[in-house]
Amino acid sequence: MVNYGGISCWVEIENSAAPEYHIETFDDHKLVTCWIASEVGKKFSVSWRNSFLPAPTAGHVFMDGIECGGRVIWGPGPMRATHEGVTDTRTVKSFVFSPLTVTDDDDFLQDSPNRKLGCIEVAIYPIQIFGFVPAVSNSSTLSEIKIHERSKKSNAVAHRFTGPPLVTFVFKYRPLDTLRANGVMPSPPQLKIKPALELPLEPHSDDEQSDAEEIRILREKLDALEAKRAKKSKKARVKEEEENIPPSAGPSRKKAKLNGN
Repeated sequence: MVNYGGISCWVEIENSAAPEYHIETFDDHKLVTCWIASEVGKKFSVSWRNSFLPAPTAGHVFMDGIECGGRVIWGPGPMRATHEGVTDTRTVKSFVFSPLTVTDDDDFLQDSPNRKLGCIEVAIYPIQIFGFVPAVSNSSTLSEIKIHERSKKSNAVAHRFTGPPLVTFVFKYRPLDTLRANGVMPSPPQLKIKPALELPLEPHSDDEQSDAEEIRILREKLDALEAKRAKKSKKARVKEEEENIPPSAGPSRKKAKLNGN
């Protein structure tokens, strides 16, 4: 939604407000411009609201430079005026986005003889109301939809402008990809993909053989160490047993005999 002097305006695509990008306000010309992303084949409408200006106003809508009628707001308030298309006594021809062909990037960014192409303009005028007159048919090539029988004899508000536009809103529409390519609309944030977990690789058959061989060698070393330890332990027990044997009586008697001589 764009605003100027208490008047707000916006475009709805399939009943959802279209986001505006690169909004610029030119006070000297009472002009507000912005960009919106168009979607080919989708219906859209234009709405505006007078928040506090104490006077009736009329909004006139131009599509690609072609006037498509408008609506009257009697005074300030929460009520909004919505323009969905051009009408006659039996049908309303809704606004639908069509493919837009641009010759080069310069036409996208700079003025050209076709600068009204790809623009939705809403000019808000101060008016004086006189009464009601029968609705006038408008010719258009927009797609048709039926309206209720009671709308056949609708009346238009008779009014005249009492001054220049209070503000003109210009919605410049282009495909979403074009807006992004020209830096008007930011690109979507890139999703951060978490790195995949690395699963342990299956051991290779050669590795298995190498591991088995290493285990065999370690077991042989362990067996050798245990055998060596057991041998040392056996020698220690034999020595201890020899030290604990008591001396025999034979040598003692011989020693006594020698002493007697």
